Order: sequence, then C-alpha cells, then structure tokens
Amino acid sequence: MNEYIKVHNDNWNFAYSNSGKIFVPFGTNYFDPETGWAPKLWIMFDKKRVQDHFQKMADIGVNTARIFLTAHSFQPKSDMISKEGIEKLDTMIDIAKSHGIKLILTGPDHWEGRPDYWGSDKYAGEPALSALEYFWHEVAGRYKDETAIFAWDLLNEPEVGWKSEAMTEKWRLWLKDKYGTDIAEIPEDRIDKGNKTLYDYQLFREFIAYEWTRRQVEAIRAVDPNHLVTVGFIQWSFPLLRAPWGDKANMPSRYAGFNPIKLADLLDFICIHFYPILGDPGEPELKVKNTHYLQAVVNYCYVNKPVVIEEYGWHGGGEMNGKYQPESYQSDWNTNVVKSTLELASGWLVWAYADTPTSTDLTKFGGLYNINGELKEWGKSFKSLAEEITKSKLNRRGDIKPADFDEIESLTGDVRNIYDQYLIDSGIK
Repeated sequence: MNEYIKVHNDNWNFAYSNSGKIFVPFGTNYFDPETGWAPKLWIMFDKKRVQDHFQKMADIGVNTARIFLTAHSFQPKSDMISKEGIEKLDTMIDIAKSHGIKLILTGPDHWEGRPDYWGSDKYAGEPALSALEYFWHEVAGRYKDETAIFAWDLLNEPEVGWKSEAMTEKWRLWLKDKYGTDIAEIPEDRIDKGNKTLYDYQLFREFIAYEWTRRQVEAIRAVDPNHLVTVGFIQWSFPLLRAPWGDKANMPSRYAGFNPIKLADLLDFICIHFYPILGDPGEPELKVKNTHYLQAVVNYCYVNKPVVIEEYGWHGGGEMNGKYQPESYQSDWNTNVVKSTLELASGWLVWAYADTPTSTDLTKFGGLYNINGELKEWGKSFKSLAEEITKSKLNRRGDIKPADFDEIESLTGDVRNIYDQYLIDSGIK
C-alpha cells in the first residue's frame, strides 16, 4: 500500500497512515549472501540478484526488510553523500516497492569500511556526531515522501565505549554540571559493587547515548516528518546479564549504555535484538532458560510504545562448531521466539534472509533459504507464522508491567534468578 506506517493509537500496533489498516512487521534482515562477510551489499550491488531475493521473500510473506546502509558507500567524506550510493538505494527502494515490502533502513555502519571522520570515538567525538547530522539531513530529507520506507534505524547495535579522549573531556563536564567538580577519574572497567563513581560513570555513558540519539533524531525530524525513528538495541542494552564470553565478559563496559527505557522519549518504537547465548536451545532445560531470558529482555523494552524484535535467529542444515544440526533445530528455536513473545512484541525480523557460506557465525546456516536458493524448514515455518500473525491486530498482556532496574554496574547471576526478580519487581508475582 502506498502509505506511510505509523504507530497505532493503541501505542502497541502499527497501522497504515491513511486507511488505518493494521500492519504487523514480519520479515527479515536482508543482505546479498553472495557478497562476502561482512557483506558488501552496496560495493557489489547486483540488481538482478536483489530482485530475485525480494521475490523469494515476498513468496513466504515477508512484509518488512531491514537493510544496512554503510559509511563507505553513502558518506565517504563527512560533508559528502555519494551519488552512486543514492542511485543504488533508489533501485533497492523500487524493487522493494514492486514486491510490497517495507524497508527499515539502518544508519551508516562499518561493514564496507570505517571512515576517517569517525575518529577514535563515533559516539562522543564531535566530528562523527556532526557527520551523522549531515547524513540524516541529506538522506532523510531526500526520502521524506517515500512510502516504501517504514522507518529509520539510527544504527545497528550501538555500544558506548569505556574510555577515549572525547569521553574523558565530556565526563569532566558531566561531573561539573552534576556536582560542581570534575576531579573524579574514569573508574576501572571491573565489577565493584557499591562504587558510587562507577555507578555515576554508567549514568554518564547513558548520557552519551542519549545525546548521540537526540542529535540524530532532531536532524531527521527537521527534514522528515513522515517516517518513524528507532534504534537497533543490542541484547546487552538490557542491563541484567552481560555476554558470557570475550575480554569484556562480566565487565561494566559490556553494558551497552543504550538503555531503551531512558531513550524512549526520543523514539517512535523500540527495537531489540536477541540470540540464545545461555547455552544450546536444543536442550530442553536451556531452551526454557533462554526463553525466560528472551521474555525478560523484550518486556524490559516496553515503554508504552511498540516493541519489535528486530534481530533473532539460529542455525540449522549444516555443521557449526564441529556438530551438524538439522534444519529442524533452527526452525524449532526461531518458532519459539515468535510464539513465546506473541503478547510481548509488536513485530519480528529474523536474521537473516539466506544462508551465507562465508560467514564466521550462525549466519552461515541461519537463513530462510539455503545457498542454493531453496526454502528451508524454517522458511516454511516462517511462511505459516506470517499468514497467521499478520492478519489481525496484536494484543499485549495486561498483567505485565515495565521492569525498572537501576543497579546496572553490579548485577550479575543466573538468568533464572534474574527473571524471578524481574517478575517480582514487575508486580507479576
């Protein structure tokens, strides 16, 4: 339909702007799986392949596709938008429109290269912030009347860093504004329960995230009154459990600093990403644990606005980590994500369109289609879910209230205990 998508007046569903017909975003994250890893969709743009991919998506009920824009192809210099990149985006929009698929376009990312103007800190550094304002002024302004665009997504999985020259300078200004002094050093990146400075620093990181978001939203609103705006929050924007791997595991810096609750006033709807990081969801007990974690994360994002699970997924139909998993392994978990959040979410976008043979993560076998373009078991389940879920208005459980957690610098522990506490704090039990 040749209409914009708006938030329904129930603040939970989406609807077409003129007809008022309900629109349930149910789709996928899209990139051309034949363009390497990370995908070089725009550098290696192939119109014929993209047309074929969008036809396949339409065939199984995809009504929304999320696509990454890149700094390399769209903003090679801080004060220049690439004509070639815009022409490719025009083509992409025309293809999407011809297949009745709405687009969530995600702000300039690093998949095709990191630009010099980002400097050492793209969240706190002034050159990077000014460049983003310019980007949105030009791009959002150009497409303000384009109804094929569902929403602007400022960035994929933003995370405020721990320390940089720009952060140090702004930390001192933040302290001076709050306490009248700027003598506190940036605290060490380690758990230290009860450390007031560490707690303040997490609040400061949230301030950096707020300012980063505010400036871009204002730049968009100044030129584009028609499209919704959101952010693709990473899983550990939910502050109760950090990723259990890597150098940052259980460190305060693992918390992204982008708190959906504190950014809600800037955004039209909330997007959260989720993967089953608490163990193999093919194991019954771990499936339950991951599902509880999923429900807690999604409900945390509820701020009287729609919540979209903008990334979720698993793998199947190939060997991962030395073990072959059938296609049913992927389909079972992905189906569970949708069904277990039917009254907690307003839309679902799976990762990803098709298996990507060069991927170094679950994307290798994480598609709706395999590398031969054949529909996988998950693709068939997706089609059935799309037919069922997108035909009517969604309901939200009335007995669930937004969670409110504050001690973000020190909370750790088993997710079952976290979820129990979440239920208690939410007034559910």
